[in-house]
Amino acid sequence: MVILGGVATSGTLRGSAASVEQGESITFTYSTPSETVTPKNWVGIYGDPGNGPVEQKYVGPSILWQYVTLASGTVTFSSGSLAAGDYSAFYLLNDGYTWLADPVKFTVRPTPRTDPPVFRSAFGRAGGGPGQFSRPAGLAVDRIGQVWVADTGNDRVQGFNRDGKLVRVLAGRLKAPEAVAVDSAGNVFVADTGNNRVAEYSWWGGFVREFGAGVLENPRGVAVDAQGTVYVSDTGHQRVARFNGQTGAQLAPITEKMSSPQGITVDAAGDIWVTQNGRLANGDVAVVRYSRDGKVTGSLGYGQSSEFGGLSNPAGVAIDAGGNAFVTQPDFGWVSQFRTAGPFRAEFGVDGQGALRFPQGIAVDAQGRIFVADTGNSRIVHFGVVK
Repeated sequence: MVILGGVATSGTLRGSAASVEQGESITFTYSTPSETVTPKNWVGIYGDPGNGPVEQKYVGPSILWQYVTLASGTVTFSSGSLAAGDYSAFYLLNDGYTWLADPVKFTVRPTPRTDPPVFRSAFGRAGGGPGQFSRPAGLAVDRIGQVWVADTGNDRVQGFNRDGKLVRVLAGRLKAPEAVAVDSAGNVFVADTGNNRVAEYSWWGGFVREFGAGVLENPRGVAVDAQGTVYVSDTGHQRVARFNGQTGAQLAPITEKMSSPQGITVDAAGDIWVTQNGRLANGDVAVVRYSRDGKVTGSLGYGQSSEFGGLSNPAGVAIDAGGNAFVTQPDFGWVSQFRTAGPFRAEFGVDGQGALRFPQGIAVDAQGRIFVADTGNSRIVHFGVVK
């Protein structure tokens, strides 16, 4: 309880955790009586001990802050820009320093660095012949371990077994395809970017149908969930479009504001992950996580430097069964590895035989093996399982 103007108030502030790992988000639940609600009430994060308005007056700037305009609600901060250490959150009145609730202390733990996945093999080279590539982009791994690659510059999709041997080519109808996804039955869905549509093929390579023509503009990513719903990064319309994978019928899109959605994947829980550029109001880029009903439930890369998980024009995203998220970074020439809860772990593909140049698509098989479209080197690179 806080004394405000000589009157005891019943405002509250509670944190979602007493301790978070660097890069994880922390959420505060706040409330205040209606008579103290203003458009400029705010929550600020300060270093602890001794910093912040501990005597309800200004002593220095906050490290992070956000306005909270309602009588009650939640506010979430990423700890990615915070050094390891102790902090306090203050719930304050009307752009000032009068407490609306008792401060909340929390700790940011350092992020443990992990050994990156190890290079295992690579296949493909530049060209237009069987098994060769011209600007390979998106890729997917099906339930039997076959790797499907959108061979953009050759207007086709190629399928390989896990040893890199060519087993299937889908061509003749496609124009600059940039992404591919496979459902549980083995049906292949291609983001046929140059034709502004999705093309569907059977597991043996027969053309099934097309859909999305007249609806999509510059589709650059495609994914399919366990129920057969197809999600498309409809880049030209700044949204994710949804379709019934059985019929091709259009469903309601995810309409939450996006900026240049690119790679897309669906995790085992049914959450949708989308790489975006300029997603946040301050211009930061991020990989944004959505629930099936289109609500934002998390992000990767926001508020972090390039050395510690910051993103620059992220392209592809993949999630493994162990809670690891992998994001290709063409500008940097590597893959960034995160925990799905947010913390950055490592980057790989930086040097040696597995050195990447302008990597685009990425996929993970059922065993956790990682496949990357090494676009600048016209090949597919296989990295081992995260230890």
